[in-house]
Amino acid sequence: MKEESVVVVGGGITGLTAALELRHLGKRVLVIERGPFVGGHAAVLPCKATDRCLKCNDCLVEEVLRELKEDSPLRFETYAKVVDIRKNGGPYIVTIETGPCSVDWERCTDCGACLKACVDSGHKAIERAPSINIHPFYGVRTEMCTCLREGRAPSCIEACPEGAIKILDKTDSFDVEAKGIILASGFRPYEPERPNRYGYGHLPNVITTQQADKMLREEGKVVRPSDRNIPKKVAFVQCVGSRDRRLGREYCSRVCCGYSLRMALHMVHIWPDMDITVFYMDVQNFGKDFERYYKEAMRKLRMIRGLPGDFYGTQNGEVLVSYFSEQQGRTISESFELVLLTVGLSPDQEARALGERLGLQVNEDGFFIAEEHAAKEGVIVAGTARGPMDVAECICDAKRAALEMKRYLDGIYE
Repeated sequence: MKEESVVVVGGGITGLTAALELRHLGKRVLVIERGPFVGGHAAVLPCKATDRCLKCNDCLVEEVLRELKEDSPLRFETYAKVVDIRKNGGPYIVTIETGPCSVDWERCTDCGACLKACVDSGHKAIERAPSINIHPFYGVRTEMCTCLREGRAPSCIEACPEGAIKILDKTDSFDVEAKGIILASGFRPYEPERPNRYGYGHLPNVITTQQADKMLREEGKVVRPSDRNIPKKVAFVQCVGSRDRRLGREYCSRVCCGYSLRMALHMVHIWPDMDITVFYMDVQNFGKDFERYYKEAMRKLRMIRGLPGDFYGTQNGEVLVSYFSEQQGRTISESFELVLLTVGLSPDQEARALGERLGLQVNEDGFFIAEEHAAKEGVIVAGTARGPMDVAECICDAKRAALEMKRYLDGIYE
């Protein structure tokens, strides 16, 4: 059985930062990430600078990823998840399930032969990492693999010159001993249930801001999914999946206002003729330099206080949005070429059972409570597993978690 000082559950920006801090302090660390890439949601965020920095903190994420790529002091297990944690007087016994796919960190050279082979075969099972600073840069989505469904040897395995890709017909598991656990399981972006009043999943030109982020990151532009054209009239709709009693989600996700305003300002900077409307409940004053770019947003964007009631598709692919106009004193309908839903941050339900095994409680919103008694047992909760945070907060909280873990490992809590 392998032995580690700390197992970090979650390879997002919080988990990576905490792991790096601990490694620099001389502790052995194993990071468990369920997806093919480390970096988490933060790695998908594009830079939202205009003619100046808007403090979106994307560069902070890249600094962490760059350090890992250039001189990785950590041990990773991607395509993996913790299925059990137990303790009986000694160290924690952590059972980790891996597979069925793996890409060898040391063998992979990021040559892209796997992607070419997959595309040439007419498949879409190989994907690129969201950042060039992530290694391996290519990952496999086995659920998308046509070769596996057809019972053939995957073309990516045959094409890889280094033999870095392994795909098994079943998962595997192993145990490690750990003196401490950092739970950095992160969050899940809210996804509207279908059917929903927004038309999401039905109207092609209603998407989430996460989808727009991916477009900006990969293509440098935001387009209408229906025709791939850059829209000239765009609406942002705030508080989707937050502050909604009907959904049982009355909490504020905190980061969404600043997030959307930065994105909107970035878009009008790139496309000055773009007309952007932001429908909001109220604006949360959150984040560094907020007042400065909020005033800029009030000048460059149309801000409408009040959330729309209904969304309809039109024959030309536009979205007809119905909302109450305070100025006109009546409900009006207005067409937009693209509607962006700013979705809230949700607790990660998959991590709930794991937290229960560690004796952790959740608050009324479903996020973990970082309790002192858990820290004294070597269990530290960090980042958005505790509640909505932006990137800078996650990094600060990760460093706090690493310091607390060091204190535990050094016997200060005992």
